[in-house]
Amino acid sequence: MRMIPSKYLRASAASIATALAVALAGITAATALIGCREPASAAAVSQAAAPPRMIVAVATAREQTLERTEEVQGALFPKERAVLAANVEGTIASISADFGDAVSQGQVLLKIDPREAQLRVDSAQAALDQEVAKVANSRSSYDRAVQLKHEQMMSAQQFDQISSQFHIDMADAESAEKTLAMARKKLADDSITAPFAGSVQKRMASLGEYVMPGKQLYELIAIDPIKLRCQMPERFVPLAKPGMPVNLTIDAMPGATYTGTITRIAPALDETSRTLLVEAEVPNPNGVLKPGYFAHVTMNLGQDRALFVPQSAILRYAGVARVFVVQNGTVHSREVETGTIVGDRIEITKGLTAGEQVVISDIDRLADGTPVIAQEQS
Repeated sequence: MRMIPSKYLRASAASIATALAVALAGITAATALIGCREPASAAAVSQAAAPPRMIVAVATAREQTLERTEEVQGALFPKERAVLAANVEGTIASISADFGDAVSQGQVLLKIDPREAQLRVDSAQAALDQEVAKVANSRSSYDRAVQLKHEQMMSAQQFDQISSQFHIDMADAESAEKTLAMARKKLADDSITAPFAGSVQKRMASLGEYVMPGKQLYELIAIDPIKLRCQMPERFVPLAKPGMPVNLTIDAMPGATYTGTITRIAPALDETSRTLLVEAEVPNPNGVLKPGYFAHVTMNLGQDRALFVPQSAILRYAGVARVFVVQNGTVHSREVETGTIVGDRIEITKGLTAGEQVVISDIDRLADGTPVIAQEQS
C-alpha cells in the first residue's frame, strides 16, 4: 500500500475547510434574504384575499307633507230600520202599503178592524158619564153638609160619611176617565202608521188575518241618506274627525263616484283587527245606493307628515318588506312597514327614521354585513 505524504493531507484539509466556509456563508445569506422578503409576501397575500367593496347608490329617508288618504272596504246600511208590530188583537181590515212602496212619516199602512175597540170606547164613555153624574150629586150633598156643619145642625159623624162618599165618587170618576183614555188609545192602535219616511222592506201579515199583540206586521227602512260603515286602520285614528269627506265607488255601478261625510266614530278600537269603526252618511235621493252593497272607500284625512324613501329601496320576500341601511361602510338589513305610494317614492310607517341612508341599487345582491362604497343620489 502506498502512503500519501503528510503535506498533501494538510493541503486537502485546508481546501475542504475553505469550501465549507463558503457554502455556509451562502446558506446564511440566502436565509437572510428570504427572511427579509417574507413580510412583503404575506401583505400581498392578505391584500389579495380582502373582498372588494361594492359601489352602491343610496338615498336619504326624508319627511314630506302628504295629503293623507286611505282606501278601505265598507258596506252600506239603512239609515233607519224598524219592525212594526200589532199593539192590539183583531182582524186586519185593510192594507194600504206593500213591499217596495215608499211611505211618508205618519202614513197609515194597515188597519185592524176597529169595531171591537170602538165598542170598548163607547162602554168606557158611558161608565165615565155615570161617574160624572154621581160626582155632581155627591158634590151637592157635600156642599149642603158643609153649610149644616157650620150652623152646627149636623153631627161630625154624618159629615164624615158624606165627605167620604164625595171623595170616593171623585176617585171613581178619575178611574173611569183613565179607562176611557186607554180604550181610545186601543182604538188608535188599530191603525199602523210609519214612524219615519222610508220604504217597505217586508210585509208580514195578510188581509183578513187575525193578529195578536206583538205580531210583526212590517219592516221599514230609510235609505236617504244611506249609512256607510267602514273600518279605519289604527295609525290613522288620530286624523279622523266628524265632518270629514269620504268618496266611494260601488262594483254594481262602475265609473260612478259618490261623496259622503263622516258622522260618527266609535269610541274604542276593535281588539282583534286593531281598527276603528267609522260611519258616514251619503246622500241617496234617487235610491240607487242599496243597503248591502260593498263599497270601495277613499277617506280624505287632511295633511300629515310622513317618511318616504324611493320604491327601489324596498326588497320584498314572503310578504316581508326590507331595506338595507348603510352604517360605517356596511349595509344592515332591516324589516320595515310601508304605506302610501306617491310617484316613485313609498311611505315607511315603521322601522326607519329620518336621515338614515338606504341602498337603492343592486339590493338583490346584498346581504347583511356587506361592505360597500355609498354614492348619494338626489
